[in-house]
Amino acid sequence: MTDLQTDDASLAERAMQQIRQMILAGDLPGGAVVQDRRLAELLGLSRTPVREALGRLAGEGYLRRDKRLLTVHSVSIEDVMEILATRRVLEGETARLATGRLAAARIAEIRSAVEGMVSPAAVSHDRHWSVDDLVHLSIAEAGGNRLMARLVKDLRERTRMFGLSRIPRRFEPGKNEHLAILAAIEAGDAEGAARAMQAHIDNTRQGILDLLAGTLAKEAM
Repeated sequence: MTDLQTDDASLAERAMQQIRQMILAGDLPGGAVVQDRRLAELLGLSRTPVREALGRLAGEGYLRRDKRLLTVHSVSIEDVMEILATRRVLEGETARLATGRLAAARIAEIRSAVEGMVSPAAVSHDRHWSVDDLVHLSIAEAGGNRLMARLVKDLRERTRMFGLSRIPRRFEPGKNEHLAILAAIEAGDAEGAARAMQAHIDNTRQGILDLLAGTLAKEAM
């Protein structure tokens, strides 16, 4: 590979990471039309690496192509329910596998981050997602199954693309559930860790349904 080709590949990777982050942050919401020229100007790049990045993101399901129009993929409520059902199975197993593998120092680091989120008002949306990723991805990676870890990461990103903001009433329960998962792993209780993880995802699912039901009820008034 020539130096020029290496530079092009590096720029395309940079563009891909930046555009993906814009999608996950909601700066490019579901259904938004994506234009390579506008993104190239925004990112300070030429259109060539941006086009390559968009092609790769379309291949990964972040974008949808309809003839010549490229839009951000919209994740529906049905999609997110399927995603959470799949995560329940996968992450229950990764919690089981991580037991005995997740280092004590790492558990202490994760616990400190979770406990450091004192109140919803003091924690930004990005910080909340960052700590949530720290819990779930650390456990997935510690399990030792790289395919499972990649799937967990991908499915968590799809969950985030649903575009639902943080669920206020789930702040403290979510923290406690994360701490319960860590406690089971630390105690060497693989089955308990799996159950705690699955209960956490079940409660997340119910929290989303309750919030959506409340939103629909208000709209009907």
